[in-house]
Amino acid sequence: MKKLFSLITLMVFLVSCGGTKSYKIDGNIAIDGLKDGDTISLGYTKDGAEYTPEAYAVIKDGKFNFAGNTENCKFYFLVNHLTEEPLAIVFLEGGNISADINNEKSVISGTTSNDLFTQLQEEFSAKVMQLQEKQMLLYLDTTLTEEQREGIVKELETLSEEASNTAKEFINNNIETMPALFMLVQFANMFENEELNALIEKIPEENKDSENNCFFSTLLQIQEQRNNPQDFSDYFNALEENADSTAAAE
Repeated sequence: MKKLFSLITLMVFLVSCGGTKSYKIDGNIAIDGLKDGDTISLGYTKDGAEYTPEAYAVIKDGKFNFAGNTENCKFYFLVNHLTEEPLAIVFLEGGNISADINNEKSVISGTTSNDLFTQLQEEFSAKVMQLQEKQMLLYLDTTLTEEQREGIVKELETLSEEASNTAKEFINNNIETMPALFMLVQFANMFENEELNALIEKIPEENKDSENNCFFSTLLQIQEQRNNPQDFSDYFNALEENADSTAAAE
């Protein structure tokens, strides 16, 4: 059951570009706690942990704008600068990016990577809503018979499998993009070792840059652990020998 619902948590919250290209982000925002005069930052999480703001924009008439240049497609966040709360994921690449952020959801579009990722989110949303509804029914409806509960569990398994297949198909079809690299880190457990190794080999050089994300390095760690599982036999043998020695001394 834990595996079934990990997908729900994940979703409650992709084309490589070569050479330096200009980008522009035009945003509309209507978020509780944010008002005209407040600041939004655009930045990334260095090594996957420390957030590093790179540019700032002040909200005016419910709008904000960013402009600059980027060499490769990068994984960035739009963040409430005061609270450092992430507002949306942005794949920063050359082109005109639109950001529509409100209390219900955030839609980032206008460039290939952002359109791809937004489409994926929309495909997931219906499945995630169904998963949540079935999950709530399973846990809150005390009138369900055991047979009905078993039926709901089977429905959850089917929905979870469909959602996982959607993610897997997206990764396989778009592995040369940054959004697919991001998704592969989240769903690496769905792939056999040979499949994972083959996907990693297809990742282009420009998406291996770890300055503003740790996706590729994380995949290499997963690959290393799975291809060379650590042998703890010596450690446990030493514990047994120590226990035997202690027992003999007593």
